[in-house]
Amino acid sequence: MKKIRLVFFSALLLASSCNKDDVIVDDGPQPPVITLDSDTGIYTVKVGRELTIAPTVEHADDAIVTWTLDNKIVSRQIVYTATWNEVGEYYPVLSVQTEAGKAEEELKVEVLERTPPVVSIAVPQQGLKVVANTDYTIAPTFKYDDLEEFAIEWVRDGKVVSTERSYTFREEALGTYPVTINASNIDGSTTRELEIEVVETMPYAVSFGTPSYFQSSTDRYTFAGRPVYLTPLLEYFDRPQFSWSVNGEPVGCTDGTYVFTPRESGEYDVAVCVTEGGAAPQSLSRDIARAATSLTARVVVHCVADSETERYRPAGSGSSKYQNEVYEWTPAPGQFIGETSAIGGMTGNETTPEAANAWAERRLAERKFVSLGGFGGYIVVGFDHSIARTENEYDFAVGGNAFASSNEPGIVWVMQDTNGDGLPNDEWYELRGSESGKEGTIGNYAVTYYKPTAPKMNVEWTDSEGESGCIDYLQAYHRQDYYYPAWIPADAYTLRGTRLPSKNRIDPVTGYWSNDAYDWGYADNKGADNLPGGDATDGSGQRNGFRIANAVQPDGTPVDLQYIDFVKVQVGVNAKSGWLGEISTEVFFFEDLSIQ
Repeated sequence: MKKIRLVFFSALLLASSCNKDDVIVDDGPQPPVITLDSDTGIYTVKVGRELTIAPTVEHADDAIVTWTLDNKIVSRQIVYTATWNEVGEYYPVLSVQTEAGKAEEELKVEVLERTPPVVSIAVPQQGLKVVANTDYTIAPTFKYDDLEEFAIEWVRDGKVVSTERSYTFREEALGTYPVTINASNIDGSTTRELEIEVVETMPYAVSFGTPSYFQSSTDRYTFAGRPVYLTPLLEYFDRPQFSWSVNGEPVGCTDGTYVFTPRESGEYDVAVCVTEGGAAPQSLSRDIARAATSLTARVVVHCVADSETERYRPAGSGSSKYQNEVYEWTPAPGQFIGETSAIGGMTGNETTPEAANAWAERRLAERKFVSLGGFGGYIVVGFDHSIARTENEYDFAVGGNAFASSNEPGIVWVMQDTNGDGLPNDEWYELRGSESGKEGTIGNYAVTYYKPTAPKMNVEWTDSEGESGCIDYLQAYHRQDYYYPAWIPADAYTLRGTRLPSKNRIDPVTGYWSNDAYDWGYADNKGADNLPGGDATDGSGQRNGFRIANAVQPDGTPVDLQYIDFVKVQVGVNAKSGWLGEISTEVFFFEDLSIQ
């Protein structure tokens, strides 16, 4: 019996194990092992579209397989196919059970919105207008055009006239012509309707600008003997001719700018008549029509007093050395505009100018940065007293966050409260800087920004030099829906100022972008006018000093100001530095240097 039992045991041993290199390996039942077909365990799918998850499971003979979602069984097959009809995050669990054990894996499914194409077109505020028998090319910007099956159709009168990304419109007969853009991809389709008005001549317009974007009055204020520079804003004129008058009497000026100097207090009605007559004719009748185009704009100049000393507000013992109010914060679009993270600090409730100003005022009071966006963006602050012109090296300072390779120059403007109403609605004077009058510096430069059609898109712009471009949407860094200010109600807005030549470049040694410094005269710039007190890159120490004596008129001639009441900083460069985005001035505080 013992011999028989020994043979039986040996046979059983041979059946259940093998000897490999003198190591006994057990080939008995193994618990299941799940290997997902995603390295991260995260799956993405568009809403309403089918998703198949196909894991590999080892040792799954006679296994009990269950997929559960929210504690409910949704499948008993290893390969799981499902469709989600709502955007969100879902966590299905795969469980495989055998006699040898159990394996379980939780997955994450991200269900995303479908993204049909978005069509964005920079439409002028006056609408799309084209002179008859003239080519006009419409070139939209598309989003989600990188998805499969992207296609475009341009439709007129029910017929497809083009399938290209751009379309050249031309029509001889006057009237309004609808054009439809159909764009589609694998996720769906989008239709954009346009109306193009064919006109005999463009709708010329003449007007005078206001001191800031949110002000409506064009009235101008000055003191007796101090000139006012009057330059009308023109639309569509090619070769304008000017004729000026004061109180109905011609003054013999035919320039685009009239320098008016009242000699005594009073109100003066200044008018300019602008005539178009220099364009090359396309036909005799059209040339006659253009030559006959004359428009007049008027502006009231108030000479409020004989001396500026009548409006001076001296500092007292309780006066603060820092700004006490933000009167207007009108940035250009930019990566920090609307940014609600800890960096940007906005709440998302800044949807009115008043709320935006209040937010900026709190930030400056806390010595935190306020970004001005791309070119032309600005902030206007005031003090509880007038800042006097002194014999010191500098009269006031502006805090920024510039350092050696990061300079984003802001041009500084100053204003007196000439009319005495406590508001910054008088004459702005630019403070001269190192680039004033140099080649490449452009005065009265204008950029128009267009609100994107959909979230997370670039902001397109056109400028007064005939150029165009965009403020890049930086998905990796600033993910708010829009870089376009939420408190700008219009679909487009224009900012004007002085443009400096850009000094950004790629450093040949480091390979990084470098925004080089300007010599002097600008905020947020590591120039020769940096004041002692720190070199912090967070804005707590870097600041630039400014002299009231550097105030100039639009033609560069000095203005003899004895004090100022308001300060404006405006982004002076229209450029971007690769992945760093647009060059954007940041300010932290404004400081009267005469107060200790």
